[in-house]
Amino acid sequence: KYPDISLVLIVKNEEKDLPRCLESFKDIVKEIVVVDTGSTDRTVEIAKSYGARVEFFEWTNDFAEARNVSLGYASCEWILRTDADEYIEEPEKAKLLHCVNSGVADIYLCPTVSKLKAGEQTVENVRLIRNHLGVVYHYPIHETVALSAAKLGLLQCLTNIEFLHSGYEFLEEGSSERKTERNISVCSQYLEKYPEDFYVRLVRGLLLLNTQRKADAISDLERGVKDIPDDASPVKYMGLAYIALCQQYVFEKRDIDLINILLDAQVDFNVYSCMMQFIGQVYCFNRGDWKRANKIFDWTLKRYTTKLTFSDVLFADKFNEVECLTLMAETCVLLKENDKARKYYLQAKKLKKNIREQSENQNSDKHYEDVDSFSAEQLRILAKTPKENLKYFETYSNILRAASKSELTAQDYLDLANCQIQINNLIFARKLIDESRLISTDLPFASNLESLIALKEKDTQKGLEKAIEAFIQDPGNEKYQQNVETVASILKMSPVEALRKTGLEWITSGKAQSGIFALMMYSKFQPDDQEIKSFLAKYLN
Repeated sequence: KYPDISLVLIVKNEEKDLPRCLESFKDIVKEIVVVDTGSTDRTVEIAKSYGARVEFFEWTNDFAEARNVSLGYASCEWILRTDADEYIEEPEKAKLLHCVNSGVADIYLCPTVSKLKAGEQTVENVRLIRNHLGVVYHYPIHETVALSAAKLGLLQCLTNIEFLHSGYEFLEEGSSERKTERNISVCSQYLEKYPEDFYVRLVRGLLLLNTQRKADAISDLERGVKDIPDDASPVKYMGLAYIALCQQYVFEKRDIDLINILLDAQVDFNVYSCMMQFIGQVYCFNRGDWKRANKIFDWTLKRYTTKLTFSDVLFADKFNEVECLTLMAETCVLLKENDKARKYYLQAKKLKKNIREQSENQNSDKHYEDVDSFSAEQLRILAKTPKENLKYFETYSNILRAASKSELTAQDYLDLANCQIQINNLIFARKLIDESRLISTDLPFASNLESLIALKEKDTQKGLEKAIEAFIQDPGNEKYQQNVETVASILKMSPVEALRKTGLEWITSGKAQSGIFALMMYSKFQPDDQEIKSFLAKYLN
């Protein structure tokens, strides 16, 4: 006999998804509580057909308030919280029942897997709450029970029970942007009433980062971090805010601000090792100083005294011993110390597996993907076909894992450089391109990447020269041709005009061979240009 469970949902116009949701949970719950906030379709009718208790609540732009109202209607020993566009599959049901029967924790978090256009995204959300303990949600957006749980001294546990979320799978054009703007508006309304609320200000700052309002985002994040009280309970968005600010400072090369925010993070989270780890990333990725970065990561590893905690899983899994071991391995690859790199990769893999098993409280029958069992070639293929939306970071990691099993090729260096260009680490990208040319000089992709760097630095003329350099080396490559067209259009020229002009300039500036190639390419498009035809005939003779 398992403890009784109340399934609790907040809904509005969910007739499409609600049947699948309720169907997946109906066999393991004693009661279903549906709080409707104004449906005009068949949502209420469908809920009642499953025997649900349906209550009505007038929407107030406050998710926490609505959640708390729904919790108040639950009568069973445990509350299972979900949304209408979420569901579980059959194997997860037994694991869910095992959780409530174990008596280990008062609150359980489960990974929610969302299908996106770019792949999948997984986040941990509170799903099971022991009832009648006084747990409540706080904040109108990205509502959380973390403050309540900390105040009540409740134990939280991370599980491997997967909830599937289909809400992002078939989004209409612009719906994601509209949702972001709606959430920003909710935060703004709340902050008008409570301007000192650091949490909602941090959430708004993170939302603004998804728009083009970077200055407003940084302003919110900086003020929110400054306003965190000394007795604040760690919650997910506090850590995310520190991470976001650090990343913005790194991208903008605001080193003094970076050091100051890292010192603040040390005070708020006692993460001095994490702070040094981030500084190591700055040296590695922004400065291209792999040797110094390697020393900092080594120093950091020696000072990690505790393994990943529950709080780390919530807000700082990027700053932990697993990540540091991985970074150490990556810098070893770049320093051509492959034996050391393999050792650190294996240590990271083993530790990550141990952490997950411990945090799941031995509830897991999940098989871990053993990336290190793949061959170097398989890893390079994985790098070309990333599964999730963190495309460039996954590509980068898999290339370096491949290199730890063999050697970095010229193409590897260029693929790594491409990753760094995407996140504006242009100094590091240049260093990687230089490394590729030590292996081979016949690299049109290198010239194309240098064109992209020049464009990011607003040097359009150099961008054009490098784009043409790539194109004349590999004229059949459509991407290189498109890049020439793009850069030429910025300079208000046609691609053919750009070839002619650049070819002549190269010849007069001492780059005769490249200039001749450019003009020969031009002649294929404009065979009737007698001036260039005569020039080539004279020069080649």
